Amino acid sequence: MDSRPLVDRLSGDASDRGRRLEFLGLGADDMARLRELRPLVEGMADELVDAFYRHILAFEETARFLSDPERVAGLKVAQRRHLIELFAGVYDEAYFESRLAVGRRHAAIGLEPRWYLGGYMVQLQFLSERLLVGFAPDADRAQPYIESVTKVVLLDIGLAMDAYIYGGFVERSFAEAHALEAERARRALEDRERESERRQKMLSMVVHDIRSPVTAMMATARLGLRRHPDRDEPPGKQFALIEDSGDNVLGIIDNMVGLSRATEDEMPVDREAFDVAAVVASCIDELRSFASQTRHALVAECHRPVPCADLDRILVRRVVSNLLVNACRHTPAGSTVTVSCAAEGDRCVIAVTDDGPGLPADVLEALRSGTLGPRGEGVYVDSGLGLPFCMMACARLGGSLAVEEPSGRGVRFVVSLPSGRS
Repeated sequence: MDSRPLVDRLSGDASDRGRRLEFLGLGADDMARLRELRPLVEGMADELVDAFYRHILAFEETARFLSDPERVAGLKVAQRRHLIELFAGVYDEAYFESRLAVGRRHAAIGLEPRWYLGGYMVQLQFLSERLLVGFAPDADRAQPYIESVTKVVLLDIGLAMDAYIYGGFVERSFAEAHALEAERARRALEDRERESERRQKMLSMVVHDIRSPVTAMMATARLGLRRHPDRDEPPGKQFALIEDSGDNVLGIIDNMVGLSRATEDEMPVDREAFDVAAVVASCIDELRSFASQTRHALVAECHRPVPCADLDRILVRRVVSNLLVNACRHTPAGSTVTVSCAAEGDRCVIAVTDDGPGLPADVLEALRSGTLGPRGEGVYVDSGLGLPFCMMACARLGGSLAVEEPSGRGVRFVVSLPSGRS
């Protein structure tokens, strides 16, 4: 048996270690940023370690290794030290050997790599969130620091995977194949983390920068409505318009967040039993004021309860509200928008129909395929977030959103959702 340290067997000499850092893009600037962050990390290390152990103790697969409270206390001390060493800014032979030894110990106790890697994700998420908060309001400054943290975490993951592969967890006969896959996984994880962090940073900034002033304007408008409650006469009419516009902007923000989550199947779904027809009727009532301002008539055809067993009340409400707002925006003043809700077999079917000028065939096809854009005769089909959100929300609920042209005039959007009732 080869008794040489893992660092000698797996990582070669200083030149080889340098190439590994170079491949990760972990350079002098990153090391300087990591050293700069070390005091901040030391200050929140205890909180991070506590959060980390709360997470792993909540899962049977990892908690079974931590049944002894005294052992957990000792591991917390080691974990804190391990975390702070990440930010030393020195990644030499001693560092490589210590990281390989940690991976080897986890492999020796039989902890599967998927749980080991999941633990890194908890720490990386905690650090990223705290850095974004720490650099607020100048969130742009946080990006290079987050990238540096991601790189050194990926270095740790790579060394741990080497220890798993060559330390006995994987059979020797498969070591070379697994090493190749680990390299690919590291590369893919690095790309994914960078893209995910960039997207989440941008989304957080946009949401924060828009939501705060809009909320303040709405609060002012509501205060004005208390003093001038008549929404049909100035100045109450103007205050009501500001409030409704603010609601619309907040709805757009919610759609942005929903679409961002939906792209990774993370759109939250809170399933419960409720009357879909009652939710639809409530949406209509809430939007009557908006429809009166755009001079549209809302007609409700929800005559009977439409029970469901496990849909999301809020998602259903948002889909219906988006379709109603779109109908009022994109049909001429004086149009009628009819909303129906009925049970059809094992489906809950909601239809929003307008009697506007209708859509040309190419525009109708663009809507059906999800590519929105051109102007129709008297109707403007925008490329906003409402319809894409509705389509994704319906799909997330196991249903669909279809577009029809009932009689050559007007458009009907049909939402079909599973009732969950036999």
